[in-house]
Amino acid sequence: MLNIRKTADIEGELNRAGLDIRYFHKKTTGSTNEDAADYIRKNGGMVLVTADEQTKGRGRRGRDFYSPKGSGLYLSLGFDAGADFANTAGMTAVAGVAVALAIDSVVFDGSSHSLIKWVNDIYIDGRKVCGILSEALTDAGNGGHVSVIVGIGINLFEPSEDIPEDIRNKAGWLMRSDCPKDRAAIRDALTLEIIRNFFRYMNEPGKSLEIYRARSFLTGCTVRINSFKEGNSQDRARVIGIDDEYRLLVEYSDGSVEALSSGEVSVVKE
Repeated sequence: MLNIRKTADIEGELNRAGLDIRYFHKKTTGSTNEDAADYIRKNGGMVLVTADEQTKGRGRRGRDFYSPKGSGLYLSLGFDAGADFANTAGMTAVAGVAVALAIDSVVFDGSSHSLIKWVNDIYIDGRKVCGILSEALTDAGNGGHVSVIVGIGINLFEPSEDIPEDIRNKAGWLMRSDCPKDRAAIRDALTLEIIRNFFRYMNEPGKSLEIYRARSFLTGCTVRINSFKEGNSQDRARVIGIDDEYRLLVEYSDGSVEALSSGEVSVVKE
């Protein structure tokens, strides 16, 4: 059962919730992150951009993000984070909490299915259904103020076209391609729930961290670590938790423990 209510007024709904956000929807765009960044540079304030399709969607480390027409929710939220902001990883983690809870509320009628793979992916049944990319824009001419763009791509409906080979065995979709539900209504409901959750848990850091830990996809798993440093050996370790700064706590075979603040990990199947 899908917990949806059709709305044609995303901006009005957000404003009534006390969030002064400009909203724009595009049928096709290069990148919603770029659209949001352009708006912030010119206008400031807060902006939300969604699209039916991205032709130049971006993931981490310059990778492409598969964003086919009609099958996903692609959105970017841009806002001023202040002059002292320095933690996009924490912002990304809060976004992960917001998305996981929104998916479970809207798509799964409140039952818990979504897990968070440190630091920026949402998984269901062992497959990635969402990626999150946060980027910071610094305005040196405005007291060093930093604006943040939080980009979110969710695989909603399985595409009818061939899925790229490099993600075919990793990606998952929330619903079948022949799902009879109103796709626009589902996107609207998810969009609103994500944004409301995001600002709620930005103001409840303790609760956000609690949820993130409880939904950790990696805790207890053996992983291979890639820090992307020269000479990196892609060490193996066991994930033992998430610390107070959303760093991944790993324990190596010699008993030493490290808190990872960057890099990527992949689960080792044993």
